[in-house]
Amino acid sequence: MTEPITQYYELLHMGGDWLAFAVAPVVLLARKGGHRHIIYGRCFLVAFTVGIIAGLLLAAIRSEPVIGLLLFGLVTLFFLGTGYLAPRIGRGSRVGFLLDRALTFLGALAEYRDDHRGPQGATLHAPLPSDLTFGLFGFAIAGAHARWRGASDLSRWRVEHLTSLLAAYTVSWHFILLQYAEAVPEAARVRSRY
Repeated sequence: MTEPITQYYELLHMGGDWLAFAVAPVVLLARKGGHRHIIYGRCFLVAFTVGIIAGLLLAAIRSEPVIGLLLFGLVTLFFLGTGYLAPRIGRGSRVGFLLDRALTFLGALAEYRDDHRGPQGATLHAPLPSDLTFGLFGFAIAGAHARWRGASDLSRWRVEHLTSLLAAYTVSWHFILLQYAEAVPEAARVRSRY
């Protein structure tokens, strides 16, 4: 792919994700269902969606696509999408429920693929690599989410909304910390017992 397009995708990826991470604490601390929660929540959703899709494109346009990053992006998109759709499903949206089921299937499939390739990277120092750990974490959330009956179980939409969006936020921060942990000066790192 040409260099200017790659730089454009990198800008969208980093800018969207950082804007979403900056807005997320406001959403988490705002009164749920209030004006601030809705406005900043939409900002979080749009910025994070742009960042995730740009990241998926960056992983896919390489001469050899990075499958692990593609799977990670799909799982994060699953969490984000199901979190966004939960309030709509709670209000009775049939289309939202069908989209939710499709995203849940996509997320579970990506988690299965991620789990399947995870144990290959295990070592004595890291018997459960982070890919496998988060793959199991995401697969458990996808399984619990798949049991939700949608509009016929109105009491659970708030739980589905919160857990899916928190999972997307948490998994993304974990990824960022893994990417940049080596950049932290040696003196500032926490010493491992092993």
